[in-house]
Amino acid sequence: MWKTLRDLCHMIPILLLAIAAASAESCNDEGCGVNFLQSASRLQRTDTEEYIWPSARGSFPFVAVGKDSGPFQVNTSLAWSWHHPEGRFHTLTFGTVLDHEQNVYLAAADGLRKFDPHGKVLWEHKSLPAHIINSPAIYQGAVYATDTFGGVRAVDMVTGEKLWHTEMGEAVGDDNGFNVVHGGVVVTAADWRAPAPTFLNAANQKIRALNASTGGILWTYTPDTTLWNFLPLFPDDKTVVFQDMSGRVYRLGLFDGREIWKAGGIKNTWTDGSAALGSNGLVYSVSNNWPSLLGITNLSGLASRHLETSPGTLSAYDLDGNLKWKVTTPKPPNNAPAVGKIHGWDGLSVIMPICQQVQQGATCDVHAYDAESGRLRWVFNGPTQKGLWQAADLEGIGERVSSGIQKWCMPNGWSAPSIGADGTVYLGSEEGPFFALRDADRDGRVLGEQEAGDAKKKKTRCE
Repeated sequence: MWKTLRDLCHMIPILLLAIAAASAESCNDEGCGVNFLQSASRLQRTDTEEYIWPSARGSFPFVAVGKDSGPFQVNTSLAWSWHHPEGRFHTLTFGTVLDHEQNVYLAAADGLRKFDPHGKVLWEHKSLPAHIINSPAIYQGAVYATDTFGGVRAVDMVTGEKLWHTEMGEAVGDDNGFNVVHGGVVVTAADWRAPAPTFLNAANQKIRALNASTGGILWTYTPDTTLWNFLPLFPDDKTVVFQDMSGRVYRLGLFDGREIWKAGGIKNTWTDGSAALGSNGLVYSVSNNWPSLLGITNLSGLASRHLETSPGTLSAYDLDGNLKWKVTTPKPPNNAPAVGKIHGWDGLSVIMPICQQVQQGATCDVHAYDAESGRLRWVFNGPTQKGLWQAADLEGIGERVSSGIQKWCMPNGWSAPSIGADGTVYLGSEEGPFFALRDADRDGRVLGEQEAGDAKKKKTRCE
């Protein structure tokens, strides 16, 4: 993604739609707590996580899958919203997490904020001139975030006061990845610089692991190619898996950074996506099949129409690095998938948003695949980018520059999706609407108000 707004990917069902309150009742009525046990997990875990949504992709091993159900008709369920008091474009929002009391922690370009369940701001932790671009994490009483000056910080969840701050000596990219803490270890991307096969000719070159209690650097790992939208995933208590920008998947030791295996990827390509981890013990990576240099012509507005339908690859690997299956996506898979049980279908599914962003006239779709075989289950044809830029990007430039943050947002065509306990898929669009999706009649197409509930008048992507 190009500065994706990850709050739309995973937490708008809670931040804007008050899912936690609405879902508790629906889960009790329909027994969706049992529904959440989507498969017999083959992942080995010994720890327990008290927070409702401790990282930007939820709580492992059920990545991007909620324990509760949310409203389907999201247009009528708005409980509260927030924008910067000095103006709706005064900052950019990048990710949210949720603690055990349903308090919401928001990462934005100008700092961190904590909201109570009713939307009241409890504290603000300012970061400027450094920008907090990556999605945050909460762990054992602290909020963790990186900034563009190369800093990693831990902030007290109760007071918003800084607990520690480590300067890694290198910039951290503004591609909007994910900070995640597991087993007392903070895992993040770092060392933003050239060269890199991206439209910016720069990307994060390394992975750093830090002690969550002290901020001390534990280890550094350099992958085969650069990183984009770095998302660490934890299949157990001792290892971490992730992908680089070519779609190559790695598994490392969590405490020492030891390389266990690496597999896949399409050389000299760049994707705006990240990997996903299923409770079935499979890792799902994404790649674009075309050379990344085409992104330069696309961004300049000179791209040919074929970029919208340039194919990509969605691949599934087991935890030993063996390829189980792969499929070709008809459009670029520029996002992180979600893996879970979806409405009306047995077993697990992979929800894959596909889209070429920042291209006027490009239509963004969502595909659902069988998680064990890669067979296509359903398709949703989403909005088309109407303007030269994505919603709220052009009109917010002046205010963003005056506030000291970057002028462009340039989000993905879709936010990364999440799945409710009842199998409803939630995700936001570059054009503004926020969608709830389900294939109620199992005809392979998500179509109409009974299958695609949207919030047409809700917040735009770049506010």
